[in-house]
Amino acid sequence: MVSSVGNAMNGPLDDLRVLDLSHYYAGPYATMLLSFLGAEVVKIESPDGGEHGRTFYRRPGAPIGLPFALMNSNKRSVTLNLKKPEGLEIFKRLVSRFDLLVENFAPGVMARLGCDYQTLSSINPRLIYASVTGYGRTGAYAKLPAFDPVVQAMGGIVGTTGEASGSPMRAGPTIADILGGAHFTAAILAAIRERDRTGKGLQAEIALYDAVIPTLTTHVGAYYGLGCTQLRTGNRSPGAAIAPSSVYPARDGYVLILGDSDERWRRLCDFMGRPELCRDERFATSKARVEHQDELDQIIALWTRTFPKRELMDRLNAGGVLCGMVQELPEVLTDPDLHQRGMLQEIDHPSLGRITVITSPLRLHDKAPEVRKPAPVLGADNEWFYENELQISREGLAGLRSRGVV
Repeated sequence: MVSSVGNAMNGPLDDLRVLDLSHYYAGPYATMLLSFLGAEVVKIESPDGGEHGRTFYRRPGAPIGLPFALMNSNKRSVTLNLKKPEGLEIFKRLVSRFDLLVENFAPGVMARLGCDYQTLSSINPRLIYASVTGYGRTGAYAKLPAFDPVVQAMGGIVGTTGEASGSPMRAGPTIADILGGAHFTAAILAAIRERDRTGKGLQAEIALYDAVIPTLTTHVGAYYGLGCTQLRTGNRSPGAAIAPSSVYPARDGYVLILGDSDERWRRLCDFMGRPELCRDERFATSKARVEHQDELDQIIALWTRTFPKRELMDRLNAGGVLCGMVQELPEVLTDPDLHQRGMLQEIDHPSLGRITVITSPLRLHDKAPEVRKPAPVLGADNEWFYENELQISREGLAGLRSRGVV
């Protein structure tokens, strides 16, 4: 649908209008990716504090947390109380004017609000109704609450992470939510293509539980292909299939070195000034190196700790050995390469000041994504949006506000 209120971005989705009811990470990340492709995204938020993610990791005195700012660039914010009959009526008027509705409430919540797919598709037959769930809308787990660490536990990530001698360990980053958001974007794009072909709207859904399962591919190979039953291997390769494969100390931090072939191992030996190690029966073959990983790692660590991590990475990669320096979070956020390519951008936020935000990994025509506007203050677009979209005057809006509708 073409926006009656305009859209400043030219892109493949610049005629797509999105009502975003999602919160926290998975849904907001997907709608942000859509916004970087040109979509007009309008967050519909409760007048009572907005979406739940606004206060996540909020600094004392700040109106919002940085995670909200990172997940909601390029969006508008409109407040609307869907629990009020008047609010629900307004929402249904909006549904008739938009292409896509995105939500990640627990199964059944939208139905209780009177906003299920059957109801809304009768208002707008071309509506794409897209949902993120924890475990799907059907099945034994459908009603279970789902947050990223819980899905990691259920989906095998926790069980395959950590040292063999220790307890299972969750992955540090929010893997389930962000992977879910990426898969969700793909589902939405496929739904748009289907609607373009048929002229009819449809439901699109992903479950976070499903989205993390493909990450276990290597571990499945180790379990069934190699017969490994201990799949927690710390920094070493799953199933102990490759050696060397670990994190090693540098003079100023750590590097990860991966010797996935005899040839790379030979090159590493040459770099270390230890060509005789290639002929040592403990290290001459991949199988032998795996069996003597403790000794191997000690030899490599004695060499790596004498160099800065950047020098190690540059020298080894130039010589055909796979190596990456371990960057701490501040190093990642100031990495010149990420800023030069536009994945990270510095912006001025009206509430948080100068901040660094993430953009989108997606590139079309070799163009970096554009942050057109920072994550919105709650209800920032109320007056402009309601007047231009539904011709509700300022006086009418004031009345709605006094009745707790917006």
